[in-house]
Amino acid sequence: MSTHHAALRERLTAAVMALGTLTVTLGLLGGMPYVLWQATGVPWPDSIHSWRELGERLAQPISDPLVIELLAVVGWACWAAFAYTVVREICWYTAHLPQLLQDRRAHHDHVATLSLKGSLGALCIGSLVVALLSLWRPAAADAQQLSFANEAPHRIAATAPLDPAVAQQAAPSSASMAATSRTEAAEPHANVKTVRHIEYTVMEGDTLWDIADAHLGDALKWPRIYALNKDRVQSDGVRLHDPDLLKPGWQLTIPVSDRHPASSATTPAPDGPPLDSVAEPPSVSPTSPRSAPAHRPVNDQQITGRNALSTPRQDDGAADRKAETEAASGPATIGFGEASLIGITMAAGLLAARRYWYVYQRRLREPEAQVPALSPLVDKAAQAAHAAAQPRRSHDPEALITRRTSPQQPRSADMVTIGVSDNTEVPVDVLAATGGCTWTGPGAEGAARALLTGVLTAAERQRPGPPHLKAVVTEDTADRLLPGLPPQFTALTQTTDTAQAVRMAEQHLVIHARAQHDRETPTTGPATAGSAHETEPGALILLATPDAAHLGQVQSLAARSRPGVLIVLTLDTPLPGAEHWNIAADGTTTRPDAHPQHPSHLELFHLTPDAGRDMTEVLLGAHGQRPHLRILPDQRPPSRDSQPPSPSADEPEGEPAPAGPHATTASRPQQTKPVRLHVLGPVTLYVRGHEDPIGTNLRSEVHEFLALLATHPTGLLATDIADKLHLEPDNAPNALKNLRRAVRRALRAATGITAQEFILRQGELHKLHPELVETDLDDFTRTVKKEFSRTKDSAYDALPAAREALVHYRGPFAQGADYLWADAIREHLTTQATDVALRLAHQAEHATAAPQQRDTILTLLEHLGALHPDHERLTQHAIRLYQAAGRHDAARHTYTRLERHLADLGLEPDPSTQALIAPRTPTRRMG
Repeated sequence: MSTHHAALRERLTAAVMALGTLTVTLGLLGGMPYVLWQATGVPWPDSIHSWRELGERLAQPISDPLVIELLAVVGWACWAAFAYTVVREICWYTAHLPQLLQDRRAHHDHVATLSLKGSLGALCIGSLVVALLSLWRPAAADAQQLSFANEAPHRIAATAPLDPAVAQQAAPSSASMAATSRTEAAEPHANVKTVRHIEYTVMEGDTLWDIADAHLGDALKWPRIYALNKDRVQSDGVRLHDPDLLKPGWQLTIPVSDRHPASSATTPAPDGPPLDSVAEPPSVSPTSPRSAPAHRPVNDQQITGRNALSTPRQDDGAADRKAETEAASGPATIGFGEASLIGITMAAGLLAARRYWYVYQRRLREPEAQVPALSPLVDKAAQAAHAAAQPRRSHDPEALITRRTSPQQPRSADMVTIGVSDNTEVPVDVLAATGGCTWTGPGAEGAARALLTGVLTAAERQRPGPPHLKAVVTEDTADRLLPGLPPQFTALTQTTDTAQAVRMAEQHLVIHARAQHDRETPTTGPATAGSAHETEPGALILLATPDAAHLGQVQSLAARSRPGVLIVLTLDTPLPGAEHWNIAADGTTTRPDAHPQHPSHLELFHLTPDAGRDMTEVLLGAHGQRPHLRILPDQRPPSRDSQPPSPSADEPEGEPAPAGPHATTASRPQQTKPVRLHVLGPVTLYVRGHEDPIGTNLRSEVHEFLALLATHPTGLLATDIADKLHLEPDNAPNALKNLRRAVRRALRAATGITAQEFILRQGELHKLHPELVETDLDDFTRTVKKEFSRTKDSAYDALPAAREALVHYRGPFAQGADYLWADAIREHLTTQATDVALRLAHQAEHATAAPQQRDTILTLLEHLGALHPDHERLTQHAIRLYQAAGRHDAARHTYTRLERHLADLGLEPDPSTQALIAPRTPTRRMG
């Protein structure tokens, strides 16, 4: 009934809009001429019959009738212009009617291109057409749904059906059902359901409203489909960013829920402790002996993973073992639609580059300076590599949630992979064929772009050491594949022409020959062997597109290629005697003359130009550079020899820096609500009236769930929570229910509040109860906004507001926890906290501050400097304030801490920071 009412409401809205637009249009077309005719009649005077009479009439003094006639002429001209635009827009909308049926945004795009005087007709006619289409659309959708049963096999790509036999076998006893029903009574609308997802192919004319009505049974549930697919990259490289814009051929993941009676088959942790409310008596616990099911529970994966039309039951064990083996190995690739595909090893390099990118963004950043956004592709790849780096945990029967299978472990830091075969990454050494290798086909350029990116990301994983694999490419080829890189950047060297690239490759072979000769020469001491090992030249990739003049040189060089030494690869230029690889647009490779030991089916990694540009910007940012930045030979950074020597181990470091946070952080802020959640620093829970924290025995996933909700005070959809927590899709509803129960049980036991829920649910929206739970993150954000708004007034003292803001900042967000989704949030909050301190320090340096105020500011700077020792701007302000107070030993100690921390990252302090601590030679007066 609700679906019918919603459809009827949509029809009425469209009808009202169409009627209103039609009335306005007809009023302008017909009403304006009628008003002009009745008011002034025909503007041309009857007494004028020639041009001479018209001139005489205009030469007469201006009178009121003449002014009225002139105004009438202007009115008729405006009406004629409007009528012309209406006729023109009618022709345009008639010609573009098929495009409007598919994408209604074409109307807005068309109006945006028109001038102000020409947009009135387009607004009238376009709004009328769009309203009529909206009025006609529901009837077309109903007609389409009648034939949905015949089209479903072609439009649904994959399903995960429910096996009714398994569900019936796991039916619980009456006592178990009674206990479960009492447990579910504490949480309304938490019906047990098995969620399966289907892949739906968008047809022409589809809308999210129609799809939700057909698959979810309620058109009002279309936000679930939108939330599940908004970040998905489609085959054309576009994301679903507008709910009203669907393109034919897109793939949508649709959650379909099959509701069935509560049973032990859908209980995520049947053997674990009860997770229901503490207000319930233990006798009704689902794990009590009376309510124990007679059969062994079957989890959701076993239910949804079987197909009633598949192989016989005796083959289920082998199929399950095979599925478990594939799930344990995890994926080896990260796809961005059909546009780009990279491996987990390259993603690990992007994760390392992102770490340095964050360091460079904050170390010398000025307050209120805009922070560039990290590319979503790089962030997705880094999160996948982060998940792959997590330790593999054994199955925990008491786990509240089930995580998705993590990707495979990346290869070693010095290895570069070029593709995947049988879910295994293929190293670059397969290209080291005698005679070289040639790539052709529509996907050759994308694969070469991914190869160079893989070389650069592998160099990031080996920092601060030298890269093991380097690449040489001509400038024109580099500008075509990865524009914006300097001529010499980490592991990539650009040459002016192919001849220079060949000379560099020959020099590399000479260095390799010398290194091999040194290894074969008998050594007399360990020092020589160690030095020979340190000068290992590594491998080199020569990527070229040679012309006819240099083809022979490249061919001669390719004859000496071998794994670990030299790889010669030509792009779109056949090389005589080389292996020929034909690469399709999706990376699929055809190799008619491949080596028998090479993998039979190989899919190369490939990147679009936009994805390559995003990764290039992050790689440049990881070295403090920007795209299109050319480093001239005489602009090299100063060497270590020219820097002032760091203090030796026996040199006293002077007075120690103030330890710990400032005095105001010793005690917690006054708590006004029953529960206080701290997420700045370690995730901690406090109850009003108690000094000691509670919930220390809660599982880590519960703390992560609370921290995630704290960052979204207005609420977060269940699908977004499942995506950020990396939950198994089939088990996500049960996992969220377990998390809510765990929070409820712990907080009810600590506060005694049993009549209210601490986590509110409004449909699919989850949020912390604003009247029961307060967070230090809300207090910090509110105080920072107040400090930044009031300190614009020069007469306002910024110190109290800054202390009030930083009293809540006890450490980085979720300190000590390694959440996959928390990096961007952590960096944003760090930026806000350091901006407060930088503004305060800048004001103290440029104004005369009392010694007590200066000491308080130094304490704040030391507190943040201890939390973020790589923030160089904080160190600069602290050094200047220490020197102004005459505490030079403390200034040198602060510099030494920064230098030591940057050395661990392979970096050095900025020359401006070094100049602050460098000894100054006094000038002598000439007598």
